[in-house]
Amino acid sequence: MRNRLYLLSLVLVLTATLNESFCQNYQSLFGDSSTTWDIAYGVCDYLCSQTTEVTGDTNIHARDYKLISGIPGFVRENTIEGKAWFYNAYTNSEYVVMDLSLSLGDTFNFYDYNNVPYPCVVDSIYSVSNKKHVRINGWTSMCGFEEKITFIEGSGTTAGLGYLPTGGSAVNYYMLCHHKDGVKVAGNLLFMDTCYVCYVGIAEHDSDQSSVNAFPNPASTTIHLQLPSTPTTITIFNLLGEKVKEEKVSLPAGQAGGGPASPAGREITIDVSELPAGLYFVRTGETTAGKFVKE
Repeated sequence: MRNRLYLLSLVLVLTATLNESFCQNYQSLFGDSSTTWDIAYGVCDYLCSQTTEVTGDTNIHARDYKLISGIPGFVRENTIEGKAWFYNAYTNSEYVVMDLSLSLGDTFNFYDYNNVPYPCVVDSIYSVSNKKHVRINGWTSMCGFEEKITFIEGSGTTAGLGYLPTGGSAVNYYMLCHHKDGVKVAGNLLFMDTCYVCYVGIAEHDSDQSSVNAFPNPASTTIHLQLPSTPTTITIFNLLGEKVKEEKVSLPAGQAGGGPASPAGREITIDVSELPAGLYFVRTGETTAGKFVKE
């Protein structure tokens, strides 16, 4: 009898263990010993990143959350449902920031500081390295460079975990890298897979009189700069604020690269074939700025 009870208990334990393993459908966002995210934020005249990390645990309303530095709240997950929630410490409210269970055409809401919902539609579902990706038609928008927000199994979202829209369905947050237990498990496309950016000083201008029109954009070997006036120097910076190219320009009035000025301004051709792929800023003097993507 005792042996039967022992065997029955063993079977129940094994069954529970197998069920638990089977039910953990999705990878966890968190590592066993350490978890960090590198998040870029801001606009063109101030674009920097910071490293956020899991610093501990807390319990709110009988729910277990992770304490994460650098965001105004707490995060919890359900690996069976493939969901993650952000608890906003300012409004004392919780909302879903990731949902891997969505299907094509489903609607996902994300919320601003006033808890106003902005509906987005799932437009793509795919897998990369055996990790499910769910993309919505909400956007990360920084410096005029945009990417749709994607939920990534085991990492969170391409907009981080505490993202809040700045108006409509756009946010100015972007996940650069995700590390679990010291191992990089996710990178990025917009910023050449770097885990750190910080650039201050290139302002974004909307006026046609002060902007540089760069084309083709993206560029592979050369770019043509359409300028409102003839500059003396053209300087190109990368996202780290490093000067990567500078050219002196000396053109007769009404001339542009040996030809007549176009009605929209003068055109100058710059060789960018040696530049690595990524996003670059163009400065002519102190007040004129533009940007382009190198393929």
